[in-house]
Amino acid sequence: MIKDILKSNARRYPNANAIIFKDIRYTFREFNERINSLANALTDMGLRKSDWVAMIADDCIQHVELFWAGAKIGVATSVLNPALLEKDLFHLIGNGKAAVVVCGHKYRNLVDSLRSTLESVKGYITLGLSDEDFVGYEDLILTSSSREPDIEINENDLLYFANTSGTTGLSKQVVHTHKSLFATALMDLDAMNYNINVGGVSLIGGPHFWAYLLPRITIPCFYMGCTLAIPSDLTPKGFLQTIEKEKVTNLTTGTAFLQQLMDYPDLDKYDYSSLRRIFIFGYYPPEVWRRAVELFGNIFVVGYGLSEIGLITFLPPEDFIFDGPPEKVRRLKSCGREALCVDARVVDDQGEDVQPGQVGEIIAKGPDMMKGYWTAPEATAQTIRGGYVYTGDLATVDDEGYIYLAGRKKDSITTQGKMVLPSEIEEIILQHPQVFEAAVIGIPDEKLGEAIKAVVVKRGGEIAEEEIIMLCQKNLPDYAVPRSVDFTESLPKTASGRVQRYKLREKYL
Repeated sequence: MIKDILKSNARRYPNANAIIFKDIRYTFREFNERINSLANALTDMGLRKSDWVAMIADDCIQHVELFWAGAKIGVATSVLNPALLEKDLFHLIGNGKAAVVVCGHKYRNLVDSLRSTLESVKGYITLGLSDEDFVGYEDLILTSSSREPDIEINENDLLYFANTSGTTGLSKQVVHTHKSLFATALMDLDAMNYNINVGGVSLIGGPHFWAYLLPRITIPCFYMGCTLAIPSDLTPKGFLQTIEKEKVTNLTTGTAFLQQLMDYPDLDKYDYSSLRRIFIFGYYPPEVWRRAVELFGNIFVVGYGLSEIGLITFLPPEDFIFDGPPEKVRRLKSCGREALCVDARVVDDQGEDVQPGQVGEIIAKGPDMMKGYWTAPEATAQTIRGGYVYTGDLATVDDEGYIYLAGRKKDSITTQGKMVLPSEIEEIILQHPQVFEAAVIGIPDEKLGEAIKAVVVKRGGEIAEEEIIMLCQKNLPDYAVPRSVDFTESLPKTASGRVQRYKLREKYL
């Protein structure tokens, strides 16, 4: 069980580093004792199995401690994005009926403004000093027993609430259990060919509130007796300083963060040769992957999954083929083949498997599936049907089982009686050297059904609307060519960097 991992490591590797953050270092023995004290303190506050703790703080070691403390007593945790608006935080904490709220000192006023509306909350913890309304985090640890909690945990107990990115509105809380997160850990380790071991150092490559990045990295890390490192800050400099200083061997991150590293002008001033594996989520065109391999070596594993089901497919290093037979080179445009213990399919609207090359929706089932959405049974029933998670992602599949993403089902555009995928148009627009970003949406039109509009962020130089339209005319059928192009300073995005197309549509309705 997950709850026993740290106890085991405290016995097997008592003096090895468990976790590193800036100048803080705890051995497995020290870390396990802190986790036990925190778990017992939460129990003394009245928390019981199936309660959950909301955390609002910048990335810190306490996020990790709270997760592992909760694992020992059957209490779920959730790291919330501190940048959320008050109404969004109330939606998650208040409507979700959190039992305890933990906040960083700089977010104290934000939490204070919500307190009168949070009827379910039993107590408030601050990462600062204790006062009349908040108990200090370190005070809890110092005054509580470090004995192992004696609470029976089973595989279906709640463990973590991941928050969806909110590309279509308010975030939903995705409930994961001990079973689903341990399965995710084993599946990720299999995808990485178990390239994590004692003496290695794993780096958390993104903000802790991303989906369930925190448990996804920490569980396989500690399970394999590895040291966990938290970057000093989420900048290329912070990443590279930590990689060089701590001799990081494994990095899990997204393509946006990797792009920042590749574009960092001082990259060559740092030693990142210790890296053995980079597990990455997101898409790059082959020419960008070529550059990444030139810089870091062929150490990448590309994963595809959702908050609702951890790992669906992955693309291993041996499929990073840039020259050779076309059927092998094209694999770099895919998200790989199904992961261990996963049944991944591409189906039509009737739920039947599509033929190779035909577009359908990815559905998948496996032991890493969510239990459901917290307090949202209708949304759960819409997503899990017949035992499968319906991802909402459109894709094609080839004869060898490689899956090629084609866009979001909700984002597809119906124009002149034909379905058009925004990603196909965006890929063409991004070929223009002065285009930095592009998003394509459908606008209601009496004659066409939907008229295609492109919203473009310039790279710096001047671009005319006609240039974008002409570029599309040369590369796309007429019905897929944008009828208009707007230029903007930035695109609305979620905290994880995904474009919020619904906000773009609202602007033009």
